[in-house]
Amino acid sequence: MSSEIYSANGPSGNNASLEGITVGGSKPLHRFIKGQPKIIGIIVLVLGVSFFMMSITFNQGIAFQHKSTAVIPGFLQGTLYILCGILYILTEHDPTKKRVTASLALSIVTILGAFLTITVILIHVGSGYSYST
Repeated sequence: MSSEIYSANGPSGNNASLEGITVGGSKPLHRFIKGQPKIIGIIVLVLGVSFFMMSITFNQGIAFQHKSTAVIPGFLQGTLYILCGILYILTEHDPTKKRVTASLALSIVTILGAFLTITVILIHVGSGYSYST
């Protein structure tokens, strides 16, 4: 997001003319760096580690038959958050077009994985509390 500076030239301040100064970059790479990806990466990394640790804790008491057959969604989501956080931190240090694209693509995949995880958790919670009369 860029902004332009206007100056008032007349005595009443009504003759505003556009000056050639642009604050902030208009290119996508500049906008990405302005969003401070290192701070976002640290937050996502902490979220991923906590999600991974919580999945370990919650899945210790569950019998193997009740776990998902391929990959437990909590571990998958925690791993995606950890990878996304690391990639954001690396992008802050060396912002290339490929890294920024990979960071944004992995963020989209992580969001889709979050929806998958929420769906699987809701299905397991809904099927676990069925009452028979």
